Amino acid sequence: MKLNHLAKKGIALVLSLVFVFSLAACGSSSKDKEEDETKTSETTTLATLETTPVTTTLREYGVSAVPNDVAVSWQESEITATTMYVHVTSGYLKVRKGPGTDYQQVAALSSGMQVIVVAKTSDNWYKLQDGFYTYGEYLSLTP
Repeated sequence: MKLNHLAKKGIALVLSLVFVFSLAACGSSSKDKEEDETKTSETTTLATLETTPVTTTLREYGVSAVPNDVAVSWQESEITATTMYVHVTSGYLKVRKGPGTDYQQVAALSSGMQVIVVAKTSDNWYKLQDGFYTYGEYLSLTP
């Protein structure tokens, strides 16, 4: 009985210490509060960006469009530079070095992003202003 009572007291003490240390870790100084406020404003900004379409260039992903080291072996028709919107239901839309899945992926676009297309191939691939390609089935003229 005495051992059982001591075990309960020991567990209670350990739980109390964990609670005290948790509170101490959650307590914040004025610097922490400033950082929390900054995080809140960043979250607000990110939420705003998700609802506002943003024109995207692959340079934002660290991909240089010049030179694209893939030799052109396909036919494409130039079109007037047009803003199109990415529509994917899950995952990302891949951006590739050429118009086909055999070409290396260089970036990925999420749903709602804007891209500017400058040419189209007969296989429904669009050339982006940065010189790379994405499949047209996931692009539309409306947001």
